[in-house]
Amino acid sequence: MLKLAIQRSELEKKISVAAQAVGSKTVDPILQCLLFKVEDNSLNIYSTDMQTFVVSKLNVPEVEGSGQFAVDAKLLEEIVKNVDNDQIILNYDNGKLNIKSGKSSFNIATYSEPEKFPSIELENTGIKFEIETSILQEMIDRVIFCASTESAMRALNGVYWELKDNYLRLVASDGYRLALVEQKITVNSDIDFILSLKSMKELENLIKETDEPVLTINFDHKKLAVNAGDVTVIMRVVEEVFPDYKRVLPKAFKSRIVFNKDQFLESLKRTMIIAKRGTDKVQLKALDDTLELSSQSPEYGEVIEEIPIEKEGEDITINFNPRFLNEAVKKIEEEEVVFNFVDELSPMQINSKNVGEYLYIVLPVRA
Repeated sequence: MLKLAIQRSELEKKISVAAQAVGSKTVDPILQCLLFKVEDNSLNIYSTDMQTFVVSKLNVPEVEGSGQFAVDAKLLEEIVKNVDNDQIILNYDNGKLNIKSGKSSFNIATYSEPEKFPSIELENTGIKFEIETSILQEMIDRVIFCASTESAMRALNGVYWELKDNYLRLVASDGYRLALVEQKITVNSDIDFILSLKSMKELENLIKETDEPVLTINFDHKKLAVNAGDVTVIMRVVEEVFPDYKRVLPKAFKSRIVFNKDQFLESLKRTMIIAKRGTDKVQLKALDDTLELSSQSPEYGEVIEEIPIEKEGEDITINFNPRFLNEAVKKIEEEEVVFNFVDELSPMQINSKNVGEYLYIVLPVRA
């Protein structure tokens, strides 16, 4: 028998983080569960989809008995979100879980063999470093949208991590565009690996939920563990080779234009009204001190927008997927944005005027 009294807000927060790692499509029902286990005077909540493991620790002032139980994650999450009392009492006895909060009482079934819940451990030998939570959050935000959503493209269905020369670089690409961000950190080893898109989203969720200012990261060459105080996320790395991203970084440019970020985004937004009803592409024409944005639709007509620019090099006319331009430019924090062109058929580089620690590469589309 096991009895726990827990603050609802704390339990809801921990379940919210853990539930993200629960397998949505699995034939093994225990992977749809959260495992509750009392260890060392604290309550640990475990979840996994076998790719990502989450361990959340809860200090529980009132504990009677000992043991463990596994309960359906989505069911428990919905119950905890909807009770209206500040305290929740969990009573587990002989396979049955009673959840009591205020005048609400739920009796729900648990998984019959909680001891079969998968476990994972890090190797003792590994690489350890720290990074500010806000910095890693910004780095992930700047690249994750470029990762391929196609699970069959395993090498691109995630984010590439590279630690080299005391820099952490995150790179993501879907084959049509690429985002790269880097940050100087203190680490003595050169390593690289890929984390799946699902693992990255779980890590992103952890970062958004934590109040810890610094994250501790451990890497044992097969798994990456990120600790944020009372929550740890352990992720298996993807056993694939990420393409050599340096090969697609342009070495020289024929043309360079500088423009105001907000002016460009406003003009692009209007251009996309026609683009999404036509060929889903926008033509950029850089002439002297003007950038012309245009799009056509056989059924709906055409649109032409102009914004002022500073241009170096030759005039150029080139076509792009407008969504790719929109998503990239929005990530530039400075007011002035730079487009660097090689030619009409080669990838374009997007960065801030001061270059900074973020750049974006996008392939043109055929005219």
